[in-house]
Amino acid sequence: MKKRRVLSVVLAASMFAMLLTGCGGGNQGSAEGSQAAAIGQGVAEAESCIKIGVSGTPDLDPAIVNTGSSLIAAINIYDTLIFPSNEADEGVIPRVAEDWTISEDGLTYTFNLKKGIKFHNGDELTASDVVYSMDRLLTIGEGYAYIFTSYVEPGTTVAVDDYTVEFHLKQAYGPFINALVRLYILNEDEVKANTQSAGNYGENGDYGRTYLLTHDAGSGAYKAVELVQQDYFYAEQNPDWFMGWENEKAPKAFKQMAITEATTVRTMINNKEMDITDTWQSVETLSALSKIDGISIAKYSNGLEYNVYMNTQAAPMDDINFRRAMNCVIDYDTILNSIFPDSVKAIGPVPAGVMGHVDTKAFKFDIEQAKKYIAASKYANDYANYPIEIVVNSDVSDLEKIALMMQSAAKEIGVTITIAKAPWVSLIDQMGSVETSPQITIINSAPPFDDAGIYLQSRYGDETKGTWENGEWLADSTVNDMIEDALGTTDTDERLAKYADIQNYIVDEVCPSAWLCDLSERCAYQSSYVTWPFVEQGGVPQCVNGYSQVYSEFEYNLDQK
Repeated sequence: MKKRRVLSVVLAASMFAMLLTGCGGGNQGSAEGSQAAAIGQGVAEAESCIKIGVSGTPDLDPAIVNTGSSLIAAINIYDTLIFPSNEADEGVIPRVAEDWTISEDGLTYTFNLKKGIKFHNGDELTASDVVYSMDRLLTIGEGYAYIFTSYVEPGTTVAVDDYTVEFHLKQAYGPFINALVRLYILNEDEVKANTQSAGNYGENGDYGRTYLLTHDAGSGAYKAVELVQQDYFYAEQNPDWFMGWENEKAPKAFKQMAITEATTVRTMINNKEMDITDTWQSVETLSALSKIDGISIAKYSNGLEYNVYMNTQAAPMDDINFRRAMNCVIDYDTILNSIFPDSVKAIGPVPAGVMGHVDTKAFKFDIEQAKKYIAASKYANDYANYPIEIVVNSDVSDLEKIALMMQSAAKEIGVTITIAKAPWVSLIDQMGSVETSPQITIINSAPPFDDAGIYLQSRYGDETKGTWENGEWLADSTVNDMIEDALGTTDTDERLAKYADIQNYIVDEVCPSAWLCDLSERCAYQSSYVTWPFVEQGGVPQCVNGYSQVYSEFEYNLDQK
């Protein structure tokens, strides 16, 4: 049974002022203990520390990560069996895995691991750690667990020996290899040594969740040093990283700072106290920042699509024609030209560029058509009695602009819209139940990996109801069955054809959302001394969400600062 992600929000809030007290495992010696005491009193930052503005400090527990700052942190502090390739036609490449084989029936995947990979505390990474990481993810049932739960059961992943791991699937899963980009490998011994006996997971206690609020147990390029909830997260280079440090100018550390307020951001950028802004700054703020010497505006895609979520279980949004009407009161051109420039109109429920996307029917701004849809709805005679509230994320000022445009246009057809604002954490909490989910909200999301089917599952499948990824509460068994059937299809061409059918069905027969734009993310950065290869050298036009900020690939040129 799916577990809600609200628990992670509660845990994080309860640890608001908790600091990291070291990054090692449970068998720390006295020297490490002394270091922990020093860390608790503040950290001397590395000179070449790249500082990034983010919306909220990250989750460090890889079993619950699936949002912006958390994905960036996870990608930099944990390793995975495979890694997204920088070559558009390559898909994924080995990372911790040396190679792999797939059985003829598509149910057994065998991975051979590289030897000698060390976790941050010095333990060697082995097949047992991979097994533990998969079983823990599935048992906790949050974050990206949904991309595996229908296909892998706890206890079925096997460590054949220290360097060989087998995944035994209960049914075929076409994009399984690509899905492993979201299986972050934990140090089993470290987590177990720091697990509290009291918890929600039976003999596994709290499964190390309290510890992982403020520690990492990874083997990645950077290792956690200090986290202050809703303030900052600081991590330093792992000198023993198995990939090595041929890039001698890579930042010695990174610091994610929970700072998005425009005036503060501008001051910090101007004083070189921030190197990269968050991606939610307004057009006006970015224009002002671009005028500062040494500042460039980075433009790239993480595959994000902005959607208007409509709670299909709340009147009047429970009527398809009413939802269609809401699609027609959105001024898409203004959004593209003035609010999210360089973005493109979304044509359907899957972002363009994601494998399996097809163009579907596209709605346009049309007040007269909106009136016709209202007239065809079951609320045609009393829609004035059903006011609508749009709840927007207060951390992203541009979203209120979209809500105000919808409010103004809806007034022309006699529909009353009010607007409320809530911080991101509160908005996530609201979407934990159908009764408290907003009638309408505006959120961007991206596929967990490059596959249309898994994105459709995250947005409209049963597994993600009660999470921020699926605020529509769509009760359509046909959609769910179509998605499951397509994901279980191992022939790629056949699977992609099924994805096309699902996208057209969702738009034509269900219409649970309004699809605004495929987002071109924009942020300001200190290009005079920070080299950002993904942005500056082109690379793939779109990457797996979060992988645009792999700091081991950056250059921090102190001599040019």
